[in-house]
Amino acid sequence: MYLTNQMEVDALQVVKLYINRWKVETFFKWIKQYLKIKVFWGESANALKTQIWVAICTFVLVAMIKE
Repeated sequence: MYLTNQMEVDALQVVKLYINRWKVETFFKWIKQYLKIKVFWGESANALKTQIWVAICTFVLVAMIKE
C-alpha cells in the first residue's frame, strides 16, 4: 500500500515514482559506502556530477591497482 496526498496522480504512477525513488536512495547509499563522499563541494548540477565522476574514476583506479 502506498500513501500520497497527490490526488491527481493515478495509483500506477505513484508506484513507479516510489520504485524510482528507491533507485536513487540505493545509489546515494553506494556513494556513501564506497566513494567516501561525505560533503558535496558545489551546489550546481555540474559540480555534483563532476565530483561524483571524479570519485568513481578514483574508485576504479584504486580497484585496478589492487587487482
